[in-house]
Amino acid sequence: MTAVSALCTAVGLIVLVISPVGWVTGLVVAVLLVLGFALDSADGQVARLTGRGSLAGEWLDHVVDSGKMVAVHAAVLVAAARQGLLTGLWLLIPLAYMLVAVVLFSGMTIFELLRRTRPQPAGPPRSPSAIRAVGLLPADYGILALAFLLWGASQIFFVVYAALGALTALITVALLLKWFRVLKSTS
Repeated sequence: MTAVSALCTAVGLIVLVISPVGWVTGLVVAVLLVLGFALDSADGQVARLTGRGSLAGEWLDHVVDSGKMVAVHAAVLVAAARQGLLTGLWLLIPLAYMLVAVVLFSGMTIFELLRRTRPQPAGPPRSPSAIRAVGLLPADYGILALAFLLWGASQIFFVVYAALGALTALITVALLLKWFRVLKSTS
């Protein structure tokens, strides 16, 4: 499933880079990225349900996810530059978003890894908050994938893309501070 997920994402990004700006291109890219995201989300679930989960599988999933983080924003940068949608300093937007996405993903992955090595507090785990889940939506890859539906109106796409990047940066700072406090308190 991880390989098929990566293939869907790769094909979607190739379409983004080589196709003209338009609604059809945006639809194809969004569908392929969402399909890749759905398969990526399902692969761990399937592995656990079938008892075929492994450290190697988890590692592979994280490697593919980290590659995807870079590839999506690199493809936006290349497509925007190639088609003249962004020029000059505006080309820094995909680079900045890429940096934020990589730091968020790396921070989350390392936090979870380090947290597993420490004893967890006794008692039932806290249930997820709906408010927190909604607040984190701008940093969700699925939302970014859906934003490509706006590729036919490139100016609107880049406003939404930049807003998602800025909100993801704010979320990243908040999460990094929280994760640092948690890890510091368990040291």
